[in-house]
Amino acid sequence: MTAMKSRAFLKYQSAHYFLRWRWLLPIPVGLCLGYWAQKVISVLTPPFSSGLQGNALEAFIWAFGKPEIIYFVISILFIFLVSDLLPENSYGQQVLLRLRSRKTWWLGKTIFVFLSTLVYAFLLIGSFFLPVLMKYPISTEWSAAGVSTYGIGLGYSLKNGSPLQAFGNILSFLLIGWFAIGLFIQIVNLISQHRWVGFFSGVLIVICASLGDIKGGPIGGEGIGSFFLLQNHLEFTPLWAPVRVIPEIYSWLFWLIWILACLGSGFMLCKKIDFFLINHQED
Repeated sequence: MTAMKSRAFLKYQSAHYFLRWRWLLPIPVGLCLGYWAQKVISVLTPPFSSGLQGNALEAFIWAFGKPEIIYFVISILFIFLVSDLLPENSYGQQVLLRLRSRKTWWLGKTIFVFLSTLVYAFLLIGSFFLPVLMKYPISTEWSAAGVSTYGIGLGYSLKNGSPLQAFGNILSFLLIGWFAIGLFIQIVNLISQHRWVGFFSGVLIVICASLGDIKGGPIGGEGIGSFFLLQNHLEFTPLWAPVRVIPEIYSWLFWLIWILACLGSGFMLCKKIDFFLINHQED
C-alpha cells in the first residue's frame, strides 16, 4: 500500500513540475554549450595533425570541466529548477493528507529531487551532444586536440584514463553534487517556508564554492580545510589542473555524509512543521 502511494505521489509530482515551460531551459543552454565546445576544439586542433581530429567526449570534458560553466551556468540553472518543490501549495497539502505519512511524503520528495537531477542532466547533456556529434564522433581515444601541448588542455583527465573514464567521473560527481545541493535547498525551504530563500541559499553555496579558500591561499585550499571546500567535490577537477586536490574516495564520502544529514534533517523537520497552518502566497 505504501509503495503504491509513493508511486502515485511521484506521478503527481512529475506531472505537476516537469510539464512546465521552465524545464525546457536546459535544452537551449546545452545546445549553446555544445556549439561553443565544438568550435573550441575545431580552433585548437593542430593543423595537419594525423589521427583523430576531435572527440565528442573531449568537448564534454572541456565544457563540463570549466569552473565558470559548472558554477555560474549549469548549477545555478539546476538550483532554479528545483528551488520551488517546497513549500507545498494548497493542492500539495491535500496530497500529503492522502498519503497519511510524513515519512512517505519526505521520502517521495527525496526521490523526486533525485529524479529531477537525472532529468536535468539528460536534457542538458543530450542537447549538448547534438551539435557536437554533427562534427565529431564519440571515441575512447584522445584526439590531436586533446594531446597537443597547445590544445584544449584537459589536464588531470588526460593523464588519468580514457575520455570515457573522464566523462563518467565528471558526470558522476555532478549528479551526486546536484542531488545533494537539491536536498539542501528543500531543507532550507522547509525551515523558511519561502522558495526564494532556498534558491538564494543554493546560489550562495555554488558561488562561494567557486571562490576557493575564503582565507586566501591556493585554489582548492590547503591541509584539512581542503576537505571541506565544495569545489573539491563538485568538480572532478578543473580541466587545467594536473592533479586532484584530494582523493576521489573522500569526495564520495563527503557527499554521502551531506545526503544522509539532509535525509535525517528532513525526517525530523517534517514531523514538527504544521503544513496546514502556513499561509502560502506562492502557488
